[in-house]
Amino acid sequence: MHRIEVRVCMATHCHFAGAETIVEMLEDDADLAEFIDVLCVPCMEKACESGHDSPVVEVGGQRLMRATPELVIEKIEEIVTGAITGASTGATRSEARHA
Repeated sequence: MHRIEVRVCMATHCHFAGAETIVEMLEDDADLAEFIDVLCVPCMEKACESGHDSPVVEVGGQRLMRATPELVIEKIEEIVTGAITGASTGATRSEARHA
């Protein structure tokens, strides 16, 4: 399986809305380390300019607005599980690891 690129906007609005917390959570999760590459980017086409949709995160090219650590994890699990089973089933991380 190829690694999933997770791009986290670190522009001012996103940073103050929790982007740093998302990056720290992803970098500290040893189970995810083999599946993802985390990239901090300065801005994503001004998607978060007004701050209403911050923080903005892209997981495997899919943009998440008002991202939370839980939402980012769910999207990663969905992609990993889909790659393992050949379809998106929404299985949990532990189910994906044991597939």
